[in-house]
Amino acid sequence: MKKSALVFLFFIISCLCNAQNDNVHISVAFPNNSKLDANCMNILKNKLFSIATTSGVATTECSSIVMVPDVAILDSKRVEGGMRNIMSVEIGVTVTVQNIITSTVFNTLQVSVKGEGYTNEAAMRTAINRIEPKLKTYSDFIYSSKDKILDYYKKNTSSIINKANTLASTQAYDEALALLFTYPESLPDYEKVAQTISKIFMECQSKNCSQLLLAARAAYSKRDYETAADIISSITPQSSCAGEAKSLLEAIKKNIDKEHETAIALEREKTREKNQLLKHSINAAKEIAVAYFNRQTKYLFFW
Repeated sequence: MKKSALVFLFFIISCLCNAQNDNVHISVAFPNNSKLDANCMNILKNKLFSIATTSGVATTECSSIVMVPDVAILDSKRVEGGMRNIMSVEIGVTVTVQNIITSTVFNTLQVSVKGEGYTNEAAMRTAINRIEPKLKTYSDFIYSSKDKILDYYKKNTSSIINKANTLASTQAYDEALALLFTYPESLPDYEKVAQTISKIFMECQSKNCSQLLLAARAAYSKRDYETAADIISSITPQSSCAGEAKSLLEAIKKNIDKEHETAIALEREKTREKNQLLKHSINAAKEIAVAYFNRQTKYLFFW
Protein backbone atom coordinates (compact mmCIF):
# COMPACT_ATOMS: atom_id res chain seq x y z
CA MET A 1 0.00 0.00 0.00
CA LYS A 2 1.02 3.59 -0.39
CA LYS A 3 0.43 4.88 3.13
CA SER A 4 3.51 7.10 3.09
CA ALA A 5 2.43 8.84 -0.10
CA LEU A 6 0.17 11.27 1.75
CA VAL A 7 2.97 12.36 4.03
CA PHE A 8 5.44 12.72 1.18
CA LEU A 9 2.95 14.95 -0.63
CA PHE A 10 2.22 17.10 2.38
CA PHE A 11 5.57 17.35 4.13
CA ILE A 12 7.92 16.89 1.11
CA ILE A 13 10.11 14.35 2.80
CA SER A 14 13.44 13.24 1.30
CA CYS A 15 14.52 10.45 3.60
CA LEU A 16 13.05 7.57 5.55
CA CYS A 17 13.83 6.51 9.11
CA ASN A 18 14.30 2.87 9.99
CA ALA A 19 11.66 1.26 12.19
CA GLN A 20 12.51 1.05 15.86
CA ASN A 21 12.98 -2.21 17.71
CA ASP A 22 14.30 -3.20 21.14
CA ASN A 23 17.38 -1.04 20.89
CA VAL A 24 18.78 2.44 21.08
CA HIS A 25 18.82 4.03 17.63
CA ILE A 26 21.46 6.59 16.85
CA SER A 27 22.29 8.78 13.87
CA VAL A 28 25.12 11.07 12.76
CA ALA A 29 24.62 14.81 12.35
CA PHE A 30 27.34 17.26 11.35
CA PRO A 31 27.48 20.84 12.60
CA ASN A 32 26.36 23.16 9.81
CA ASN A 33 29.71 24.96 10.02
CA SER A 34 31.78 21.79 9.60
CA LYS A 35 35.03 22.37 7.71
CA LEU A 36 34.89 18.93 6.10
CA ASP A 37 33.97 18.55 2.45
CA ALA A 38 31.11 16.22 1.45
CA ASN A 39 33.46 13.33 0.73
CA CYS A 40 35.15 13.54 4.14
CA MET A 41 31.79 13.85 5.89
CA ASN A 42 30.50 10.76 4.14
CA ILE A 43 33.61 8.76 5.09
CA LEU A 44 33.44 9.91 8.71
CA LYS A 45 29.71 9.24 8.91
CA ASN A 46 30.25 5.67 7.68
CA LYS A 47 33.08 5.20 10.19
CA LEU A 48 30.86 6.33 13.06
CA PHE A 49 28.00 4.13 11.89
CA SER A 50 30.41 1.20 11.70
CA ILE A 51 31.64 1.90 15.24
CA ALA A 52 28.03 1.87 16.48
CA THR A 53 26.91 -1.26 14.66
CA THR A 54 30.09 -3.13 15.57
CA SER A 55 29.16 -2.50 19.19
CA GLY A 56 25.57 -3.66 18.72
CA VAL A 57 23.81 -0.30 18.52
CA ALA A 58 21.36 0.23 15.67
CA THR A 59 21.87 3.19 13.34
CA THR A 60 19.27 5.23 11.54
CA GLU A 61 19.43 8.08 9.09
CA CYS A 62 17.50 10.60 11.19
CA SER A 63 17.12 10.74 14.95
CA SER A 64 17.20 13.17 17.83
CA ILE A 65 19.91 11.00 19.40
CA VAL A 66 23.02 11.69 17.33
CA MET A 67 26.77 11.44 17.23
CA VAL A 68 28.03 14.92 16.36
CA PRO A 69 31.64 14.95 15.13
CA ASP A 70 33.56 18.20 15.50
CA VAL A 71 36.80 18.12 13.49
CA ALA A 72 39.78 20.38 14.13
CA ILE A 73 43.16 20.48 12.38
CA LEU A 74 45.77 20.05 15.11
CA ASP A 75 48.80 20.23 12.83
CA SER A 76 49.41 20.76 9.13
CA LYS A 77 52.70 20.91 7.29
CA ARG A 78 54.09 20.57 3.82
CA VAL A 79 56.69 17.87 3.30
CA GLU A 80 58.98 18.24 0.30
CA GLY A 81 58.91 15.22 -1.92
CA GLY A 82 60.38 14.19 -5.24
CA MET A 83 57.98 15.28 -7.98
CA ARG A 84 55.33 16.83 -5.71
CA ASN A 85 55.13 18.11 -2.18
CA ILE A 86 53.00 16.15 0.28
CA MET A 87 50.71 17.58 2.94
CA SER A 88 50.78 15.96 6.37
CA VAL A 89 47.93 16.71 8.77
CA GLU A 90 46.86 15.66 12.21
CA ILE A 91 43.19 16.07 13.01
CA GLY A 92 41.31 15.87 16.26
CA VAL A 93 37.75 14.50 16.15
CA THR A 94 35.51 15.14 19.15
CA VAL A 95 32.38 12.98 18.95
CA THR A 96 29.51 14.09 21.17
CA VAL A 97 26.51 11.82 21.71
CA GLN A 98 23.54 14.04 22.45
CA ASN A 99 19.84 14.68 22.06
CA ILE A 100 19.62 17.65 19.71
CA ILE A 101 16.09 18.55 20.82
CA THR A 102 16.64 18.60 24.58
CA SER A 103 20.39 19.47 24.29
CA THR A 104 21.16 16.59 26.66
CA VAL A 105 24.78 15.39 26.31
CA PHE A 106 25.31 11.69 27.08
CA ASN A 107 28.95 11.07 26.25
CA THR A 108 32.02 12.41 24.42
CA LEU A 109 34.97 10.80 22.68
CA GLN A 110 38.19 12.36 21.41
CA VAL A 111 40.15 10.84 18.55
CA SER A 112 43.46 11.99 17.04
CA VAL A 113 44.63 10.64 13.67
CA LYS A 114 47.21 11.59 11.05
CA GLY A 115 47.09 11.46 7.27
CA GLU A 116 49.05 12.43 4.19
CA GLY A 117 48.09 13.56 0.70
CA TYR A 118 48.85 16.00 -2.06
CA THR A 119 46.25 18.41 -0.64
CA ASN A 120 44.86 19.17 2.81
CA GLU A 121 41.56 17.56 1.82
CA ALA A 122 43.29 14.40 0.59
CA ALA A 123 45.37 14.22 3.76
CA MET A 124 42.23 14.59 5.91
CA ARG A 125 40.49 11.81 3.98
CA THR A 126 43.47 9.55 4.63
CA ALA A 127 43.39 10.42 8.32
CA ILE A 128 39.66 9.67 8.65
CA ASN A 129 40.11 6.39 6.79
CA ARG A 130 42.63 5.35 9.45
CA ILE A 131 39.98 5.36 12.16
CA GLU A 132 39.55 1.69 13.10
CA PRO A 133 35.95 0.98 14.19
CA LYS A 134 36.82 -2.28 15.98
CA LEU A 135 39.13 -0.71 18.57
CA LYS A 136 38.06 -1.41 22.16
CA THR A 137 38.18 2.31 22.94
CA TYR A 138 35.32 2.88 20.50
CA SER A 139 33.23 -0.09 21.61
CA ASP A 140 33.57 1.00 25.25
CA PHE A 141 32.40 4.46 24.21
CA ILE A 142 29.32 3.09 22.47
CA TYR A 143 28.40 0.72 25.29
CA SER A 144 28.73 3.53 27.81
CA SER A 145 26.68 5.88 25.64
CA LYS A 146 23.92 3.30 25.23
CA ASP A 147 23.69 2.72 28.98
CA LYS A 148 23.50 6.46 29.65
CA ILE A 149 20.82 6.95 26.99
CA LEU A 150 18.65 4.13 28.37
CA ASP A 151 19.07 5.43 31.90
CA TYR A 152 18.09 8.93 30.77
CA TYR A 153 14.89 7.75 29.14
CA LYS A 154 13.96 5.50 32.06
CA LYS A 155 14.23 8.43 34.47
CA ASN A 156 12.67 11.08 32.24
CA THR A 157 9.69 9.40 30.55
CA SER A 158 7.12 11.72 32.10
CA SER A 159 9.07 14.90 31.37
CA ILE A 160 9.63 13.80 27.75
CA ILE A 161 5.91 13.15 27.27
CA ASN A 162 5.06 16.46 28.93
CA LYS A 163 7.50 18.33 26.69
CA ALA A 164 6.04 16.65 23.61
CA ASN A 165 2.51 17.61 24.66
CA THR A 166 3.65 21.19 25.26
CA LEU A 167 5.18 21.35 21.80
CA ALA A 168 2.00 19.92 20.29
CA SER A 169 -0.07 22.55 22.10
CA THR A 170 1.87 25.19 20.15
CA GLN A 171 1.31 23.19 16.92
CA ALA A 172 4.98 22.16 16.77
CA TYR A 173 3.80 18.66 15.93
CA ASP A 174 6.90 17.68 13.97
CA GLU A 175 9.28 18.53 16.81
CA ALA A 176 7.03 16.77 19.31
CA LEU A 177 6.99 13.58 17.26
CA ALA A 178 10.74 13.79 16.57
CA LEU A 179 11.32 13.96 20.32
CA LEU A 180 9.20 10.88 21.02
CA PHE A 181 10.45 8.65 18.23
CA THR A 182 13.87 8.14 19.78
CA TYR A 183 12.34 6.57 22.90
CA PRO A 184 13.50 2.91 22.99
CA GLU A 185 10.71 0.38 22.54
CA SER A 186 12.40 -1.98 24.99
CA LEU A 187 11.65 0.26 27.97
CA PRO A 188 8.61 -0.56 30.17
CA ASP A 189 6.89 2.79 29.60
CA TYR A 190 7.09 2.68 25.81
CA GLU A 191 3.33 2.05 25.57
CA LYS A 192 2.69 5.47 27.12
CA VAL A 193 4.99 7.04 24.55
CA ALA A 194 3.30 5.18 21.68
CA GLN A 195 -0.11 6.39 22.82
CA THR A 196 1.20 9.96 22.98
CA ILE A 197 2.64 9.62 19.47
CA SER A 198 -0.74 8.46 18.18
CA LYS A 199 -2.60 11.26 20.00
CA ILE A 200 -0.29 14.00 18.71
CA PHE A 201 -0.38 12.59 15.20
CA MET A 202 -4.17 12.66 15.19
CA GLU A 203 -4.16 16.25 16.43
CA CYS A 204 -1.76 17.15 13.63
CA GLN A 205 -3.82 15.25 11.09
CA SER A 206 -7.06 16.87 12.15
CA LYS A 207 -5.56 20.33 11.80
CA ASN A 208 -4.26 19.51 8.35
CA CYS A 209 -7.34 17.58 7.28
CA SER A 210 -8.12 19.88 4.35
CA GLN A 211 -4.63 19.39 2.87
CA LEU A 212 -4.97 15.62 3.14
CA LEU A 213 -8.37 15.74 1.48
CA LEU A 214 -6.92 17.90 -1.29
CA ALA A 215 -4.19 15.32 -1.89
CA ALA A 216 -6.80 12.54 -2.01
CA ARG A 217 -8.88 14.46 -4.53
CA ALA A 218 -5.81 15.07 -6.69
CA ALA A 219 -5.09 11.34 -6.77
CA TYR A 220 -8.77 10.62 -7.49
CA SER A 221 -8.77 13.03 -10.43
CA LYS A 222 -5.84 11.07 -11.90
CA ARG A 223 -7.79 7.83 -11.43
CA ASP A 224 -5.19 6.69 -8.89
CA TYR A 225 -7.89 5.24 -6.69
CA GLU A 226 -5.58 3.18 -4.50
CA THR A 227 -3.53 6.21 -3.43
CA ALA A 228 -6.69 8.26 -2.91
CA ALA A 229 -8.21 5.53 -0.76
CA ASP A 230 -4.99 5.17 1.25
CA ILE A 231 -4.99 8.87 2.05
CA ILE A 232 -8.64 8.82 3.02
CA SER A 233 -8.19 5.75 5.21
CA SER A 234 -5.67 7.72 7.28
CA ILE A 235 -8.24 10.41 8.07
CA THR A 236 -9.77 9.50 11.41
CA PRO A 237 -13.51 9.80 12.11
CA GLN A 238 -12.70 12.60 14.56
CA SER A 239 -11.10 14.77 11.86
CA SER A 240 -12.91 17.91 10.78
CA CYS A 241 -13.22 16.71 7.18
CA ALA A 242 -14.27 13.14 8.00
CA GLY A 243 -17.66 13.63 6.34
CA GLU A 244 -16.16 14.86 3.07
CA ALA A 245 -13.61 12.06 3.19
CA LYS A 246 -16.37 9.49 3.53
CA SER A 247 -18.20 10.95 0.54
CA LEU A 248 -15.05 10.81 -1.57
CA LEU A 249 -14.45 7.21 -0.56
CA GLU A 250 -17.95 6.30 -1.69
CA ALA A 251 -17.23 7.96 -5.03
CA ILE A 252 -14.05 5.94 -5.35
CA LYS A 253 -15.92 2.71 -4.71
CA LYS A 254 -18.20 3.46 -7.63
CA ASN A 255 -15.24 3.76 -9.98
CA ILE A 256 -13.29 0.64 -9.24
CA ASP A 257 -13.99 -3.04 -9.61
CA LYS A 258 -15.30 -5.33 -6.93
CA GLU A 259 -11.86 -6.63 -5.97
CA HIS A 260 -10.50 -3.17 -5.21
CA GLU A 261 -13.69 -2.19 -3.42
CA THR A 262 -13.38 -5.19 -1.14
CA ALA A 263 -9.72 -4.44 -0.45
CA ILE A 264 -10.52 -0.86 0.51
CA ALA A 265 -13.34 -1.95 2.77
CA LEU A 266 -11.07 -4.43 4.51
CA GLU A 267 -8.32 -1.85 4.88
CA ARG A 268 -10.65 0.69 6.44
CA GLU A 269 -11.99 -1.96 8.76
CA LYS A 270 -8.48 -2.80 9.91
CA THR A 271 -7.56 0.81 10.56
CA ARG A 272 -10.62 1.15 12.78
CA GLU A 273 -9.30 -1.54 15.09
CA LYS A 274 -7.42 -0.03 18.02
CA ASN A 275 -4.09 -1.80 17.54
CA GLN A 276 -4.08 -1.31 13.79
CA LEU A 277 -4.96 2.35 14.16
CA LEU A 278 -2.14 2.85 16.64
CA LYS A 279 0.36 1.12 14.35
CA HIS A 280 -0.83 3.10 11.35
CA SER A 281 -0.62 6.39 13.24
CA ILE A 282 2.91 5.69 14.41
CA ASN A 283 4.12 4.73 10.92
CA ALA A 284 2.64 7.87 9.38
CA ALA A 285 3.80 10.08 12.25
CA LYS A 286 7.35 8.83 11.73
CA GLU A 287 7.49 10.59 8.38
CA ILE A 288 6.55 13.86 10.05
CA ALA A 289 9.44 13.41 12.47
CA VAL A 290 11.83 12.82 9.57
CA ALA A 291 10.69 16.02 7.90
CA TYR A 292 11.57 17.90 11.08
CA PHE A 293 15.16 16.63 10.99
CA ASN A 294 15.53 17.50 7.32
CA ARG A 295 14.59 21.10 8.02
CA GLN A 296 17.23 21.60 10.68
CA THR A 297 19.76 24.39 10.06
CA LYS A 298 22.08 23.80 13.00
CA TYR A 299 22.81 20.19 12.05
CA LEU A 300 23.20 18.41 8.75
CA PHE A 301 21.77 14.93 8.18
CA PHE A 302 22.59 13.21 4.91
CA TRP A 303 22.52 9.64 3.60
